[in-house]
Amino acid sequence: MNRDELGRAIKAACANLDEPRVIVLGSQSILGSFDTTALPPAAFLSREVDILPLSGITDPPAVEDKLLLLDARLGEGSPFHMSFGFYVEGIHKDVVVLPRHWEHRLVHFIVDDDTSTLYGRTGLCLDPVDLCVSKTIAGREKDYEFVAALVAEQLVRAADIRARIDSGIEWPPTYTENKDLCLDRARNWLSSLADPTATSAKEDPASNAPASVAADIATALLGHPRSVEQMLNSKNRGENPSTSAAPPDTGPTREAGPDLSQ
Repeated sequence: MNRDELGRAIKAACANLDEPRVIVLGSQSILGSFDTTALPPAAFLSREVDILPLSGITDPPAVEDKLLLLDARLGEGSPFHMSFGFYVEGIHKDVVVLPRHWEHRLVHFIVDDDTSTLYGRTGLCLDPVDLCVSKTIAGREKDYEFVAALVAEQLVRAADIRARIDSGIEWPPTYTENKDLCLDRARNWLSSLADPTATSAKEDPASNAPASVAADIATALLGHPRSVEQMLNSKNRGENPSTSAAPPDTGPTREAGPDLSQ
């Protein structure tokens, strides 16, 4: 995915929700801070944009219907997906683990859609360090690869991710697992990542040990049997329909309706 595609997803989501701003969660929020020319390939491989309506923060009871609308009109398998090759997934805040005060560090990605000469549609993207905190705590293989790639390119520092974790985590109400154990795993894995500014084993003439980030990742994964998504209540949209078998849909019927993004 690239920034033009992120902009299209933001514009389409805002138009269909009839809202001027949305929050971009997940890996592609990194495009709010960096162009693909500055990013390693592992950082922009996803074809999915995770979006939370801003009203999901200001008016939480109304958010579920809006998430259903996003999934129906812009989600996986929708005409939007078929036309542009990427899709939007509506994400509930209650399935995301983020550091405290993340909402004060959001990066504004403004998309001009000719609705105003002063303002366009805005995607509020996660700060890169906050994004890496979320992914490090989630702890899936693809999350570790994403964070390790950004650290290797010196776009973020492992020490900054660790410091942000230590400053406090905003746990969703559905999180029921051992939080201390989760944090220990995240810190231990970050310790296995050598910051580019630090002396690595490869650069140290007194050491013959190879410097292998991939080996560190593999070692860390052995101690991380469950992801954050598995720890969350599936009734609160914790399961990703593209990666796991979905239960029978007993919720509201998703009528696609008109796609206002065309």
